[in-house]
Amino acid sequence: MDTQEPKTYLLFSYAFRSLFLLAVLQALIGISLWLVWWTGAVSIEWRINPVFWHGHEMAVGFAGAAIGGFLLTAVATWTGRPAVRGWPLALLCALWLVARLGPVFPLLAAAGGVLYWLWLLLLMAREVVTVRNQRNYKVLLLLFIFMALEALYHYAEMAQAPWQRQALWSQIWLVLMMINLIGGRIIPAFTRNWLLKQHPEYIPAQLPGAFNALDVAAGIALALFAVASLLPLPTELFLLLAVAAAVLQAWRLWRWQGFRTLAEPLVWMLHLSYAWIPLGVLLFGLGLAGYISGSAGIHTLTIGTVAGMIVSVSARAALGHTGRPLASHPLLNSTIVLLALATLTRVGAALFNSDFMMTIAAVFWLCGFFCFALRYVPVLVRPGVVPPTT
Repeated sequence: MDTQEPKTYLLFSYAFRSLFLLAVLQALIGISLWLVWWTGAVSIEWRINPVFWHGHEMAVGFAGAAIGGFLLTAVATWTGRPAVRGWPLALLCALWLVARLGPVFPLLAAAGGVLYWLWLLLLMAREVVTVRNQRNYKVLLLLFIFMALEALYHYAEMAQAPWQRQALWSQIWLVLMMINLIGGRIIPAFTRNWLLKQHPEYIPAQLPGAFNALDVAAGIALALFAVASLLPLPTELFLLLAVAAAVLQAWRLWRWQGFRTLAEPLVWMLHLSYAWIPLGVLLFGLGLAGYISGSAGIHTLTIGTVAGMIVSVSARAALGHTGRPLASHPLLNSTIVLLALATLTRVGAALFNSDFMMTIAAVFWLCGFFCFALRYVPVLVRPGVVPPTT
């Protein structure tokens, strides 16, 4: 057990330890760097476009660490094999760190970013192919697409291609499609488990609905809107696809019965994080149609959904895999509330073109992740708890 491991090795005993820690550091350092540059407090000589750097680091670098931590932790459960640990995990973390050097060493960072996804793909493939875990072969396809899009984004960056924005959006949409896929598994499952434990008298209509055609339609509609956002299509089509995707995603979420879980933050925060998808898609559609700033939809999806889901899932995973009770904490609750406020104020900044609101949004974000770090960094860097015997 990791209770016997030295601390230097403990970080590489499970992927959630090292990679979730890197995600937290990225959330704090990345936005701090962006904030001091944006406000003019510090002058930075950028070798790359700072706006695209910000978007890529927070939507892909931050999310990429969390995705790696989640997948390499979950795959041990999926396959029944020992957790990926030791030097393969340390190499993955090193590649992630190299990929963060974009402002000063863009070529090196590009290589690190592509190799990070390649190495993660190879590690996952070894685990699922060894035991022929065919259900999760689609995860390998997703990781291959992540790697390809990372290469495409950095090519656009080096060539200063006019489609660099679309390359970045493609990566963001892929993160959201992964949330659509994995969230569609875990949110109704965790909700059902909690409701049955608290309310064994509930009838099926009071429990999350089983996966059906609506879930498929919601995922297809979201994918169609994502593809449409990358193409020069008529305004009416953008709005039609946005409304269809938003309605289907909201309907899907309603069937998961999140309104019955308000007594358990570890469950309702998953629902809240997913709930930003319908709103974000609508705002994104309005942005593509030219009615509002496109930044409103992008930040609803990246702050509200991506960051919210990362916090919600990593908190649960860290507790469960270290033997601690699956219980929320005031600091975790504060993180989710502050991220919601960051989302709302960042959307307000886009709608009203307010630098002040943008700064406040960054402060909300930093305060939220500071709360998260206070609670969960000790969990990540300390040995697990041995459950008491009875």
